[in-house]
Amino acid sequence: MSRQPNLESVAGDPLISSDLAAFSPSRSRLAHRSVLSALSSESMLEEPSEHEPLLRPGRPRKPFYRARPLWLVPFAITAALTRGMTTAPRVEVFTQLACSRLHPHPFNHTLVEVPSFSSDHIISISSSVDPLGPHLSPSYLTQVIHFDYTANRTSDDDPRDLPSPQCLSDPAVQAAAAQLQTIMVTTMGLLSALTTGWWGHFGERHGRTKVLAIATSGLFFTDLMFILVSTPDSPLSSHGHKLLIIAPIIEGFLGGWSTLQSATSAYVSDCTSSGSRATIFSRFTGVFYVGFSMGPAIGGWIIKNGIGTRSGQPKSVTAVFYLAVLCSFTNLLLVLFVFPESLSAEKREEAAREHAMTHSAKGKARDLRGQDSGNNDQGPSTSSDEGVSETKRFAIIRSFLSPLSIFLPVTIIEAEGDRRHRDWSLTMLAAALFGYMLSTGIYQLKYLYAVHVYGWGAEQLSYYISFMGGARATFLLLLLPFFISVLKPKVKTPAKSSNGKATKPKSTKAHLAREIRFDLLLTRISFVIDILSNVLVVLSPAPIYKVHTSSSPSSPASRHSEALFVMASSLTSMGCGAVPAVQSLALCITQARTIIETGAGPEDQAKGSAGTGRLFGALAVLQATGQMILGVSTDSVTLDMCHV
Repeated sequence: MSRQPNLESVAGDPLISSDLAAFSPSRSRLAHRSVLSALSSESMLEEPSEHEPLLRPGRPRKPFYRARPLWLVPFAITAALTRGMTTAPRVEVFTQLACSRLHPHPFNHTLVEVPSFSSDHIISISSSVDPLGPHLSPSYLTQVIHFDYTANRTSDDDPRDLPSPQCLSDPAVQAAAAQLQTIMVTTMGLLSALTTGWWGHFGERHGRTKVLAIATSGLFFTDLMFILVSTPDSPLSSHGHKLLIIAPIIEGFLGGWSTLQSATSAYVSDCTSSGSRATIFSRFTGVFYVGFSMGPAIGGWIIKNGIGTRSGQPKSVTAVFYLAVLCSFTNLLLVLFVFPESLSAEKREEAAREHAMTHSAKGKARDLRGQDSGNNDQGPSTSSDEGVSETKRFAIIRSFLSPLSIFLPVTIIEAEGDRRHRDWSLTMLAAALFGYMLSTGIYQLKYLYAVHVYGWGAEQLSYYISFMGGARATFLLLLLPFFISVLKPKVKTPAKSSNGKATKPKSTKAHLAREIRFDLLLTRISFVIDILSNVLVVLSPAPIYKVHTSSSPSSPASRHSEALFVMASSLTSMGCGAVPAVQSLALCITQARTIIETGAGPEDQAKGSAGTGRLFGALAVLQATGQMILGVSTDSVTLDMCHV
């Protein structure tokens, strides 16, 4: 007589689906058994039968070569170092080109014989802002580098004998240098805002690594143009203005920093679990801060020690650009040949099919409208031609606004179909982020305030900027992730399975709602801290004008006011978690919308779902528009009003 199969062994059989194990009557009693009975049941489960394989399959291990955020850490640090260490040399090239245009004279504009810039000059050219969230503007680090110029300075004070103090102190030269840099930054920012959304869609169809490689190649080309302009005796140095205008155009078309940031965030999102990702986004933002803080120091050390120049020759900034090109080329090779793709082939094919269907539907709609207009025309088709020209005229505007359509309010229909409501959450979140990025774009006025009110020189300003950068990096890398790990809602750890192995806790709809509330609270706290910091800076007492303009040592009242300013402005380092919190909250909101419409669980939403690249592309467009375009313009208008 055949023996009846044991239900416990059937439930624990690896050949049977794990879903059937939930219906085993023994599972409800496992939590109430003693240790002895649990061990005995495990021994019964391990007793082999004729239906079980002799060798149980082991726990599957994840392959080492898989997409994960750790791959992007050296990439992000190298990219930020490259951007940071070329900031001061770029300012040098801008100034020398302005001198050569206003005072034509044969010279080598790569020689670092430039004395310290005045505070007005530094503020006027401080429009080089990267759309990486709130971070210090490296343009002010031109004061950090100090050189001994007396050995190379000639006795002739002719302004044409460049670089002379008269030329560098000429307001016309300062204005020309500021104009050149403003044109570059505005051009690159505008083109990046126009193309970032398109590159986000491109990444969903062709992969994130392709977009990272394209954006990196744009940065590589810009540094290469600076090499051609700053190389001694280069035949292209006389066309420096034209080359430096071409560089931001190409970099902007290839996405620039905004596309690099959005592709990095999308890659990280593809590699992490669903739910709140504020911790990983915070750490990656902190990684960028580390690079931006260390980059200017590395560039200054290279120039000061004359790396790459022969003995007896004047120091040159060209070596910094050579190192930057080498770093960008290394990043390009890593992205193309080393980093694994985060999106699977199935996801890319699905996104490509959706893209093709969308474009085919739009084409059919245009054909139908054309047929209707042709049937209604009684005379010459002048109205049709005007309609075509009007369509082309607004094509650029539509291409710019199309990525932002993800922030429009949508009507959500639940899976049952009996309830619908209009969701404005992403719209409000986008408006808040845009205002925050606009405030960070005009943040540079605090440096002007410190220079003119407290009489800070190059040394004090460099210490302040380094302190702010280090505080933000420390908060984003260490403090904020610690607070998130302690306060973030946890998924309840399930009981061990029948074979004694713990399973990974699954996310539920209720847990996703708790994580959305947590990210929303974190975003609000970050905004409140940033607003509080700005309010305290305004309310902090300023020293008397006679005190900070006199040559005597600062009084205790002035030192007290200066300390209050530093403490109040340093609070912004605790509010810089707004950008990673907004990114995580936006992802959770889009995931919640899909769950409500489809009725699926959070675990059913695959990683790297369609729309992630589009979302981060739209966020990058907001950052580029608010920080690089409108923020810079507002800063320039404010400075012009102050100088009037």
